[in-house]
Amino acid sequence: MPRRPAKIERDIPLWLIPGMVKRGVSVHGVRLKRVIVWESRSHFYNISIRTKPIRKERRGASARCGEGETIERDPQDTGPDDGTGSEPE
Repeated sequence: MPRRPAKIERDIPLWLIPGMVKRGVSVHGVRLKRVIVWESRSHFYNISIRTKPIRKERRGASARCGEGETIERDPQDTGPDDGTGSEPE
C-alpha cells in the first residue's frame, strides 16, 4: 500500500496549531506519526502532519460472508437443536 503524503498547512498563527494538529489526525488518519512546525514569517508557522492508519487483521472473503464453511450433519439428526440438551422423542 502506498504511503499517504504528509498534510502541510501554511501560514497558521501560533494559537491555532494545536487545533490544526487535532483536526489533521481526525480527518487524515488514526495515529499521529510526525508533526513538524517551522516559522514562515513573524508569528505564523507552517506545519506538516504525517499520520498512520492502525493495522487491522484482515479477514478473507469467505469468513466475512460465511462461504467455505463445511458443516457436518449427523444422519440421525431430525432437526434443529432446541438448546435444552434433551433427546427428541
